[in-house]
Amino acid sequence: MFSFLNAKKESLARAIQRRLYPRQRTRLRPAKLASLDNEFICECTIRDISDGGIRLVLNEDTDLPEEFYVFDAVPKTVAEVQLRWRDGLTAGVTYLVPPANIRHFSNTGVRKLAQKLYALDG
Repeated sequence: MFSFLNAKKESLARAIQRRLYPRQRTRLRPAKLASLDNEFICECTIRDISDGGIRLVLNEDTDLPEEFYVFDAVPKTVAEVQLRWRDGLTAGVTYLVPPANIRHFSNTGVRKLAQKLYALDG
């Protein structure tokens, strides 16, 4: 009798799941976050990646600025991102500047992200 409501609900659920870019799930892909002032924020894991952005899982509960850098340790790339949403330790970001190999950055603060002990200033 109310099948039209179920059909409408399913249609809405599909629309919510529709994305501009298909996501690719990653496996324990380490990353580091830094402010645009080159200050270390935290380490995290990249959970999903797409042409439009990244889903991050933070290692600790920390505040995130609206815009920051993400260093992806696997391909050694850096992207400038904007925070789009946050749910506990999980955050979604979109690219402001897409990922580029860290060797293309002359900013020494950004290049430090590739160092093993970046958070320790020494």
